[in-house]
Amino acid sequence: MPRLLVVLVLVACNPAAGDTSGGTSGAGGTSGAADPASSGDAPVPTTGAATTGSITSGAVAGTSTGTSTGEVAMSTGGGPSGEVSTGAAEPMFVLRPITADNRHYVTMHGGWGPHLRGLMRAGDDALWFTVDQGEDVDHNRKVRYFRRGADEAGWSEQAENLHAAGVQQNAASILVGDTIFTYAVDIGAHRLEECTLNTTDVSQRACGPVLISGAEYPTPANSNYVGAALLGEGWRIVWWTVVGEGGGEGAFYYTYNYGGGWNGPVVSGLAGANDLGYVHAMATGAGGLALAGQTFTGKYPDGTYHAVVGELTPGMPLVTTTLADLDPAIEVRTAADLWHDPDSGAVHVVATTQTGGLRYYQRPPGAAWAEHALPKHSFADGYRARFVRPAGGRLHLVLGSSSGAGVTVLRAPDDDVAAAVDWAAAESFAVPEPGPGFAAPSALYVESRTYQERPVAGLGFAICGAYQVSDGEIWELRPE
Repeated sequence: MPRLLVVLVLVACNPAAGDTSGGTSGAGGTSGAADPASSGDAPVPTTGAATTGSITSGAVAGTSTGTSTGEVAMSTGGGPSGEVSTGAAEPMFVLRPITADNRHYVTMHGGWGPHLRGLMRAGDDALWFTVDQGEDVDHNRKVRYFRRGADEAGWSEQAENLHAAGVQQNAASILVGDTIFTYAVDIGAHRLEECTLNTTDVSQRACGPVLISGAEYPTPANSNYVGAALLGEGWRIVWWTVVGEGGGEGAFYYTYNYGGGWNGPVVSGLAGANDLGYVHAMATGAGGLALAGQTFTGKYPDGTYHAVVGELTPGMPLVTTTLADLDPAIEVRTAADLWHDPDSGAVHVVATTQTGGLRYYQRPPGAAWAEHALPKHSFADGYRARFVRPAGGRLHLVLGSSSGAGVTVLRAPDDDVAAAVDWAAAESFAVPEPGPGFAAPSALYVESRTYQERPVAGLGFAICGAYQVSDGEIWELRPE
């Protein structure tokens, strides 16, 4: 078992011992913790709220018109100080609980891995969301499927799939056609697992090994950090990291499927880094992929975290660029989200720092990341951040505070996303809180082209509460 490190109130595990997120250890064993602050996935904020796990209808901003178990409609009450408000009509958010039984433990907060799942829109316009379940951090037993129909007020659990016994980490889900595909690393059998659910007939569901080039692929020891994304119309890509032994260099693996089966895997070195995890990604057109994640270099705890960005063409190795800050003393550690503009080819990224702030980067169309590795905007307070662009609408950035100041939605001042967004001129809307602990959420989940083929319909997202306060709860928020 790796050493445990206490940071504030969060118990952390040894990332360079082979597992920064509850996967394999450098010795081939299992760890007892996942996604702690010292693992680099940004510090987990604490709010000082009472440690209750109840779902309530109260909120800091707005007035509740619903109950604690059903739909809650709330107004926003304006944006935080320091952000521009244009005086536009404030959206009325409807809050709907998805689950009060989200996977979380003392050694793994419930918001671990927001990049692994999103709100997924099916062909009948229903929304789907997957939730992991297991008795402890070393066992992820099930993937649970929740649905809210287009005309339904609430979410309901529809089905579950049983993971293989060796699945430990949270799993990555995407919706292709009518099928939800969920991917996980089985560290016991050394294989990549795929679970499927037919959203039109939930009795059609199963889990089994991924066949690469027609054969069951044996994942190397220390495989960790699974992720998945749509690569194009009906195309899929799945990636994972093999963590380097004893602080040595790791490797980035991926396999891709254009509809006729899985190809690869393709293996890329990490330029000396021990691992590459927490990867946010989005297709760039013609089967390409833009991505942003976090590397760790060194032998834990004597190492460094760096947010990195890159783009790859399937079949080719990945090359990354390290993001920096205008102040060399500030470490830009972890990618918080990435969004690719399919019209211009521009890429937008947000990343967290060790100071509890966020940095915004933008790569213009046709440019190289090496020329744009410094931020275009800085946010002094932020832990989670996700991009949302509804079909036909403007780009939005949902910001979750690291200090307990709440969740804020920023709307870009114009439609030009080929250029860097002037977030200082953005419209700002504060978001109501479902209850205690949501002023510093541990995760934000969005509807995105990363997870679904359907157009993004409206400004919807979901939030998971703060560590040891409300990280067992996930709520959907949508202005209606």
